[in-house]
Amino acid sequence: MTFTRVVVPVDFSEQSLAAVAIGQDLAIRGAASLQLLTIAASNMVADSQAALAALSTSTGQSTSWRVIPSDADPEITLVLEILEAGDDTLWCLGSHGRTAFGELIFGSVSADVVREVETRVVMVGPRASARSAARVMLVPIEDTDASAEILRSAVEVADTLEMTLRLVEVGHSGAANDSDETSFIRQYAERLDPPHNRDFDVLHGEAAAAITAYVEESADVGMIAMATRGIPAGARLTMGSTALNVLRHAAVPVLMLHPAAVDRQSADAGSTPSSR
Repeated sequence: MTFTRVVVPVDFSEQSLAAVAIGQDLAIRGAASLQLLTIAASNMVADSQAALAALSTSTGQSTSWRVIPSDADPEITLVLEILEAGDDTLWCLGSHGRTAFGELIFGSVSADVVREVETRVVMVGPRASARSAARVMLVPIEDTDASAEILRSAVEVADTLEMTLRLVEVGHSGAANDSDETSFIRQYAERLDPPHNRDFDVLHGEAAAAITAYVEESADVGMIAMATRGIPAGARLTMGSTALNVLRHAAVPVLMLHPAAVDRQSADAGSTPSSR
């Protein structure tokens, strides 16, 4: 389903203010409304309202704002808010992009939100900025159900933003020829409807590094779309997470989805995947 509203949670940190700028760009591209949202303790509601109203005015467009009074854990309040929102809402969250160790010590609301909700969320990492003229959404693909899930969301969001998909597979050099190397990603692209079935590429090297380097060099890429298995920080100390590593270093925002199907597959297999 296409989105008609972009919502940006704001705690006035540098990361959340960066997400506001990305949210503005998404709203303009998608002809959607923009709302800024703050969760404030009961004794901070008035101050939060004044600050959020001023920030809304500074965006220079018709931006609404809302303060949710809550003395509960703001992470829980935000997760419930996202779960209750409809599919017509696209959430845009700022992220510190902490390492697994940093998240384990300091916590990460944005990473926890991605793990807890099963909806598409645009994550704005510490190096991300809006590329307003870019019209390509990069979608790394594996032969998994998780890739199929993010692909559906990527098509919906890309259509609304008037972007086209570029599918990429991260492999290793050594294929007999270019045709052999691109056969999987070409077949994957051919399953899509135009115009998303025309653009694909193969990258080489460690997945997160290859993806972020490619985006750095490709000015036409304005967003990355990836599925994540939502691995907790403690487990990632030994296992890693490709999607969150990409988020940490990417020059553009990342559309993330944590599909429920991934959890079911992992439970059925009796083991935990080593990437994403």
